[in-house]
Amino acid sequence: MNTLTLMTTSYFDGTRHHTNGPYRIDIHDGVIVKIERDQHQSPASNRVINAPFVMPGLVEAHCHLFLDGNELDLEKRKQYLSAPRAQMLEIGRQSLAENLAAGVTLIRDAGDIHGINHELRQELSQGSSVTARLRSPGRAIRKAGRYGGFMAEETTDARSIEHTVRKLASTADDLKILLTGIIDFEKGQMKGGVQFDLDETRLIVAVAREHGLKTFAHCSGIDGLRIAVEAGIDSIEHGFFMDRSIVNVMADKGIAWVPTFSPVWFQYEHPHHCQWNQASVEGLKRILDNHFEYIAVASDAGVPIVAGSDAGSFGAGHGRGLVDELMFHRRAGLSLEKVLASGTSTPRRLWNCPSADIAVGNQADLLILEGSPFDALDNLRRVRCVVRGVSQLKIETPLLTKESPHAA
Repeated sequence: MNTLTLMTTSYFDGTRHHTNGPYRIDIHDGVIVKIERDQHQSPASNRVINAPFVMPGLVEAHCHLFLDGNELDLEKRKQYLSAPRAQMLEIGRQSLAENLAAGVTLIRDAGDIHGINHELRQELSQGSSVTARLRSPGRAIRKAGRYGGFMAEETTDARSIEHTVRKLASTADDLKILLTGIIDFEKGQMKGGVQFDLDETRLIVAVAREHGLKTFAHCSGIDGLRIAVEAGIDSIEHGFFMDRSIVNVMADKGIAWVPTFSPVWFQYEHPHHCQWNQASVEGLKRILDNHFEYIAVASDAGVPIVAGSDAGSFGAGHGRGLVDELMFHRRAGLSLEKVLASGTSTPRRLWNCPSADIAVGNQADLLILEGSPFDALDNLRRVRCVVRGVSQLKIETPLLTKESPHAA
């Protein structure tokens, strides 16, 4: 019989924390068929896992699988962008393994110019059931000569934009837009203006929707954020320099926010790696303080908050970075239920993915921890195994056991 039984004292179902177990979760042919407080009945299967804590598999909403966030040599990172494809593909496979070891079972890549993300998606589709699922945009879209050459295809005018979106849409799961550039940390402001104006951004969104694609935009700074919300972007990535007027529109339109604290926090905590001066460190602190403040404001206003670490970026390791991100959400003041939902149920719902909530009738897509995050949030790093269907992947040497330098 293709069955599995989990015995646990408590679990998070994707929305609510269930305590006062023991609970018994029966899985048959990969589907959860029964959840009940154990009445000392014989399990429906001789395959039983004693699970200290159970929750849906984690979701990484923003990462670059072809990049190694643990590489801190800036010159090596620059040279790597010209590395052979085979080397990039191997780094991508390593990134997938690091995510899975952290309990991540669904990943949304955020773009690469080489198509490594698409190739990894193809490999995963041919693999076993105990793997992460991958949403890939392939290449992102940017304006010619602007930020994002390592992940985006160039466009110029409206005709070029429409042609490029249609081409990308033929193989993409989502459309990634580079709406702004990067941040000048010393001055505490954006470098350069927006890449696409409001009419161009509306065109991108409209064509993407014709093809059934959701849009997510690399965007920070008030000018870019205003364009993003007016154009109806589905998700704002990063979103530094947020303000209350933008939050209100996001809440009204149901626009999600993926805040990506991890790379900026790493640079603030370890400025010597970037040779930042004191002015830059102070600028980083102001930016982070504003980010913490507005995550709480946005959550209270009803903006869907989604966990994404920008893993692959400088200092943001795959897997570990996502757990750091959840801890940043908690530090911002989100309830623990909202924190866990931001990395499990919320993104799956927004992306119209199959639910991984622990509920009768759902496919089993589960993370088993050695302890409850409601007792200590750091238990998110104590992964025992991932269960997909009725298959179990044991994590013999979890990659998250060491204390992270990111989330204090």
